Amino acid sequence: MLLQKSVRLLFCVTVSTIMLSGCASLWFPDFEDADQEVVIDDGGKVQVHAVKKKGILVADKENASYEGEEEVAAAPVIEVKSEENTAKEENTAKTDTIKTVDTSFETPKEEKVSHGPSMHYLAQTIYFGNGSAVVDAEGQQKLKAVAKLAKKNHAVVTVYGFSSSRTRNTDPVTHKLANFKISAERADNTAKVLRRYGVEASSLHVQALSDSMPLYQEVMPEGERLNRRAEIYLTY
Repeated sequence: MLLQKSVRLLFCVTVSTIMLSGCASLWFPDFEDADQEVVIDDGGKVQVHAVKKKGILVADKENASYEGEEEVAAAPVIEVKSEENTAKEENTAKTDTIKTVDTSFETPKEEKVSHGPSMHYLAQTIYFGNGSAVVDAEGQQKLKAVAKLAKKNHAVVTVYGFSSSRTRNTDPVTHKLANFKISAERADNTAKVLRRYGVEASSLHVQALSDSMPLYQEVMPEGERLNRRAEIYLTY
């Protein structure tokens, strides 16, 4: 009798186990992915969620995109322009619209520019007697050649008159005045001869230098003679 009860009890347990297994397979289906989590909500609906696998996050459809899918475009950045920047951009735009001026034009012909005289030299020296300002015949022939050269080159003629430093026994003031006067007369007479030979008065310049620039020492009469002179310079 006891054995029959045991057999019945074992049978009931086995049947119950089989039925429970069938119900479990019905309500809890198998999932191949061991990394998925099964959750039953209050309404009895079964939901599957992905879980982390070996430190790698596997996201579901509601999370970030999977590897290989296109990245979500970033939101556009809106640049806020200040009034100062806007004004600068407007000025730049106005400058860009200015048309380039055509500077092509015919090059004007070069004008001849005068760079001053290219020649300036001592053309002749005229010598005078002691205390005299008269141009002798030899001096006149020399001045005739100078005048011809001056007219040919349209030259400016400058005449410097000189004297020796020796005078009669006079005081220093009278000495200086006498030498200056005779040097001025020698320069003037030389210029008169040049004008007589055709040199225009506007091209003549005269200057008296007295005994300020002796060429020779006057220890001998020859030195005195060579210092009594007039020098003619041509410039063209």
